[in-house]
Amino acid sequence: MNKQGSRMSRDKKAEKTITVIGGGPSGMAAAISAAAQGAKVRLFEKNDILGRKLLATGNGRCNLTNTNCRDAEEILRFFTELGLLTREESEGRVYPYSEQATAVQEVLISELRNRKVEILCGREVQAIERADSGFRIHLNKDRLLSDAVILATGGKAGPQYGSTGDGYRFSKELGHTIVRPMPSLVQMVSDQLFFKALKGVRAKGQVALLRKNHVVDVEVGELQFTEDGLSGICIFNLSKEYVRGDIIRIDFLPEYHHGSLEDILINRAATLKSRSLSEFLNGMLHKKLIPVLLAELSLNEKRTVSELKQEDVAAMVQLLKGWNIPITGTKGWKEAQVTAGGIDLAEVDLHTMESVLVPNLYFAGELLNVDEKCGGYNLHWAWTSGRVAGESAAMA
Repeated sequence: MNKQGSRMSRDKKAEKTITVIGGGPSGMAAAISAAAQGAKVRLFEKNDILGRKLLATGNGRCNLTNTNCRDAEEILRFFTELGLLTREESEGRVYPYSEQATAVQEVLISELRNRKVEILCGREVQAIERADSGFRIHLNKDRLLSDAVILATGGKAGPQYGSTGDGYRFSKELGHTIVRPMPSLVQMVSDQLFFKALKGVRAKGQVALLRKNHVVDVEVGELQFTEDGLSGICIFNLSKEYVRGDIIRIDFLPEYHHGSLEDILINRAATLKSRSLSEFLNGMLHKKLIPVLLAELSLNEKRTVSELKQEDVAAMVQLLKGWNIPITGTKGWKEAQVTAGGIDLAEVDLHTMESVLVPNLYFAGELLNVDEKCGGYNLHWAWTSGRVAGESAAMA
């Protein structure tokens, strides 16, 4: 048999098919939507199970959407029809009522099976190339033909869950531009020595990202000190904007302006004048923060409050309202929740999620250059883009 005949014998195509590559949230949503339109759908996932990364979201609770999203009702209806009961918590965050990410995974898999989607786990796609009638998909031993392909391979965040950026290579080989992928929603790192003493400390306040003394963005909420930097939702959200040389400024008492805080400290000084400086801020700040902040002010924590000078109080107010911490970078892909960067949106029709360069090639989820803040927004994008891609591919 000649080489052409051998190749054709390995190419399997019996009828019109849609192939979804990637069995995460966007891939499962795409496969369900395509199958619901009557298409024959196969779903490839290189992990042994679907939705492996999904199980880790929301600390295992799965913050699956946010009611502040424009089409949140549609996504909630989608999950209700799958049999999932949900509940809304603070700031519009929506979770499964059972607070188990496994519940979300299971209703999606049940629907895939109900829709007769061919699920192929443990099968890693090696390459995708255009063919006369669609695409040729290369696996280790087989070559499969497909009329349409939906790439839903995710980004590079969380490689321990299988997100290794395969889709960028596939997309680039098919002619697409990749905006440089970067870790996002991730801890920030600093080389300041005091962080080891503050490991595990949590504090609420207002946190700003500064660049050349200009405020880039501001978040309010809880931050957490780690042994080498800062964590917490407000830090994760600011990490989206970070560039080398930026500074984090923390306001520990955003409810008070400088003048009123200075009055409070002056009155405390008059009342607690026989106490040590370490006791002076007790009740206002986490106990572990007090010696660190006093050291930042070059004040000995063993000194008495009566020794405080007016300029010391003024400096203390400035620090409590604006502690500047130089940031040297962010944590890497393993710690990141999502990927910033990806497929250039100018090369995608966002109404259908189809490539404007390659007919019948669709994209969904984190693979695209879309990254949102914490709170269910990124998963919402996964469901929405996946559903649009699946429906569009089936109806084309």
